[in-house]
Amino acid sequence: MTHSNDHLTFSVSDFPGGEKSFVELPFEVSADVDRIEVSYGFSSGSVIDLGLARQGRMRGWSGSERGHVTVAADVATPGYQPGALSGRWHVVLGIVKLGPEARVNVTVRLIARQRRWLTGELHSHTEHSDGGVTVLDAIYRARQGGLDFVAITDHNTVTQNTIRPDDPGILVLPAMELTTFWGHTNFFGLVEPVADWRCRAPEEVGDKMREARDNGATVVINHPFQRSAGGKWQAGFDVPFDALEIWNGTWAAHNVDALAFWQDQLVAGRRLPITGGSDFHLKNRRRHGRPSNRLAADGRSIAAILAAVRAGHNVVGFAADDLTAEPLPGAPLFGDDVAVGSPIAIVFDGLSGGDEVRLVTETGLIAVEQPQADRHICECRLDGRFLRFEVWHGGEPKLFTNPIYGR
Repeated sequence: MTHSNDHLTFSVSDFPGGEKSFVELPFEVSADVDRIEVSYGFSSGSVIDLGLARQGRMRGWSGSERGHVTVAADVATPGYQPGALSGRWHVVLGIVKLGPEARVNVTVRLIARQRRWLTGELHSHTEHSDGGVTVLDAIYRARQGGLDFVAITDHNTVTQNTIRPDDPGILVLPAMELTTFWGHTNFFGLVEPVADWRCRAPEEVGDKMREARDNGATVVINHPFQRSAGGKWQAGFDVPFDALEIWNGTWAAHNVDALAFWQDQLVAGRRLPITGGSDFHLKNRRRHGRPSNRLAADGRSIAAILAAVRAGHNVVGFAADDLTAEPLPGAPLFGDDVAVGSPIAIVFDGLSGGDEVRLVTETGLIAVEQPQADRHICECRLDGRFLRFEVWHGGEPKLFTNPIYGR
């Protein structure tokens, strides 16, 4: 066995049990690992199966059909179980047939957890409520749209959460949209966030939100100013929630109201993260990821994504990765606290002619920049209680960042 900081290499030519036996190759996984990748190959004339075990229990088996497998907290190659990673593992080789001069070469890569930008959908529906497509179709649409994650937030049901894709390339967040006579709110991260969703009075909406949050859910109030009797938020904002959806589907008057309300809350001193969501239903002809959420997550997992939502490490954009906003290396991240007077440096990529970058603080709009190229760096200072950025093209928004806060 050879070892480096991020991978192990095994070369096996000794098979004590011969054919119809197993060889186990041990390795340790530390708490900072985000993903395990295993590749292997064997000499001509041999047939060697591949599997993985953790703490003495099998976590997956692929026979001799796959030369590369991946296991992470929330996704895994088909045939393998996602879940906890830290601990003692074994690559398990099933010795089916040994050819002349039989040899197996195995490489184990331990991918460390690191901050990465992930783009996804936080509000969509399927036939499990009124979405009109199957869960697998919704996941396929999200993947084709270039998304890294998708939440299926069907109304007052959790049956959609029992269907998982055989696709390690996209994360599917368990979720539910609590749909009441007094407004809608999404619960993320749990297969069953509440025991019973029914609300018979406005104050019971807050009770359900508290129950879901106490159980570990991330809670987002949806389309608070939607122009419908049940869609408009009427349960008050003195309830337990983690973020506010200010951009729902196509930009419309109710989103304008949500943006103004959010700014008022920030001015009043409330630190309130924002999200966006397509609110996809087949009948409304919307597309997953329009708008999208581009999050700076500390790892590629559901827990990391939801932690980024709660921390405000989110940029809400009109489409997946068409336009991005990121701090330059070493600069503060959206949602962070920094000392008043700190320099801020944000790079915008994917701008179009006629776009303008707006800088907004507690005093309102303080500056408008007219980029001359598709890449534009905004360098300024945070001189007040918060600073956030918007990109507009005429009367249409293209991007909103969460604030950077002064202390």
